[in-house]
Amino acid sequence: MTLKVKSLKEKTVEESDGLRILIARYRPRYLSKSNETWNEWWKELAPSKNLNKDYLKDKKIEWTEYKKRFLMEMKSTDAQERIRKLKQLVNDGKDITLLCYCDSTIVGDHCHRYIIKNLVENM
Repeated sequence: MTLKVKSLKEKTVEESDGLRILIARYRPRYLSKSNETWNEWWKELAPSKNLNKDYLKDKKIEWTEYKKRFLMEMKSTDAQERIRKLKQLVNDGKDITLLCYCDSTIVGDHCHRYIIKNLVENM
């Protein structure tokens, strides 16, 4: 019924989170396997290695360019399939929480989780 976004750095797992889906390219190194808090891992909805590098690591591009390039990446067949699956789960009344390791207190809504949420909600 609801589609939420959270950072993995938020330690609280709530019952209302429902199905927790990690949408990151890589498994977070700081989190041991025994402490994983997600149910599924959908790498298809994560930014590419190059896009992550340009935006997060090298800071070569601004949010507007990142968002434009990420939306292009989400046109792939695999990404579109996952986005449709998310929409179906929400339509079926499932609670879903999209997770990545961006710290919301630092990046605010400048994270791909919000772009995916918006894509699903506007399908």
